[in-house]
Amino acid sequence: MVVIFTGITTILTLRRFIRGEIENSQLAQFNNFLNACSDALYLGDNLAIQAASESLEKAIPELAYAVFVDDSRNGIQLGGIESVQRIKRLRPVCPERDRKGQLPLKFDASSGDSSWRHFCLPIQEVNLRGERVSGTVHLGFNLNMVNSKVDGFIERIWPHLLGGMLVALVLGLFMAFIIAKKITRPIAQLTEGAKAIGEGHWETRIPVESSDELGFLAHEFNLMSTKLKELDDLKDDFVSSVSHELRSPLSAISGYAELLRMKPLEEMAPEKREKALVIIQESTERLSHFINDILDLAKIKSGQIEVTRKPFSIKATVEEVVRLFQPLIEKKNIQCFVDISEAIPMIQADGEKIRQVITNLISNALKFTPSQGKIRIIAKNQTDSIHVLVEDSGVGIPEDQQEIVFEKFRQVKGQAAALVSQKGTGLGLAIAKGNIEAHGGKIWIESDIGKGTKVHFTLPMTGVEQWPKNES
Repeated sequence: MVVIFTGITTILTLRRFIRGEIENSQLAQFNNFLNACSDALYLGDNLAIQAASESLEKAIPELAYAVFVDDSRNGIQLGGIESVQRIKRLRPVCPERDRKGQLPLKFDASSGDSSWRHFCLPIQEVNLRGERVSGTVHLGFNLNMVNSKVDGFIERIWPHLLGGMLVALVLGLFMAFIIAKKITRPIAQLTEGAKAIGEGHWETRIPVESSDELGFLAHEFNLMSTKLKELDDLKDDFVSSVSHELRSPLSAISGYAELLRMKPLEEMAPEKREKALVIIQESTERLSHFINDILDLAKIKSGQIEVTRKPFSIKATVEEVVRLFQPLIEKKNIQCFVDISEAIPMIQADGEKIRQVITNLISNALKFTPSQGKIRIIAKNQTDSIHVLVEDSGVGIPEDQQEIVFEKFRQVKGQAAALVSQKGTGLGLAIAKGNIEAHGGKIWIESDIGKGTKVHFTLPMTGVEQWPKNES
């Protein structure tokens, strides 16, 4: 359609251009005849007008007439024989309004089956004898012959134009095929990739060959594949963690419950009976703690976490949690330092949630710090917040995992995992982040492999209360 439209437009434009050029040529021929008439009148040589008219008749096939009508000699017509005969037959009249103008008037007329174009202009001249001569110069053309000339030229142009249109059409189709191929190939690759992803081939990748919208789509598809692969691995880790966290305590509860059922309690040694009950209780608490973590994480994820703010002491909470872990600290022979300024005020916060955060951070520090290591818990005032730091001398966290450890069921892989005898759930830091952010604070990690890890968090000092002077 574009080629056809271009071809038709080209023909119409070319026809209009040729007609314009012919009209300009006719006007130039009129001006030449006008000058010839002026010179002849000045010299008083009427034969010169006739000679100029006959010359135009021979040179221009479509010329109808070239005549000078001498008004000063009763309208005598000077020109070639054929021109005089035609002007008598056609009788063109130069309108009166153009006798006052400076340019020739062009007007078209019809006579029978023929069409004509007329040019005329009144002139006045004083000859060598001092006589004033006036008249009108007339020049006429047969438009039928002009149109035939234009049509003939267009007919000669058509084969060349059709050839060009055919070449343009072939090239256009070829380019359209190339462009369509360039567009459809990435779409086909995306379709195949989506099908492969649907079949569980998470490693599927689409080659990014351009920077346009399709290239951007391929890039986003690859990111999606990577995320799906990570989610699939996360699912496996979750299943493994949950299976371990559920199987171990349930197995302990089931085993010791079976032991208690098989033998009357009064026949069982008191120390064995006490040990069985303690293990059942600890396993039940472990399951309860795990389920509560899952529920807390679900609330954090849905944005439904509730924060009950009451006066809360960072110093007292840290010291209480450290006392709870004291047996493990002594067992691993770890040096634990608590450095909390006496000037830190009480703040309005949810004590249980902040206690949970501190417990998770100290637990992780003990878990990933080898024997003879060190742990420091530091808290200090800032301009509008309290800054808490839990630092250990453990194996550290790789830089590329320092952000993802805050995601649920994510755990540090590699060196750190080798130090842990019992696999965790990967929920502690995710819950800690949710609790801190729910209070309007921030939490982040600084770590170097082999040098240890620093976990920072801040709590805004909203509703600050003065620290009790008698509290140590």
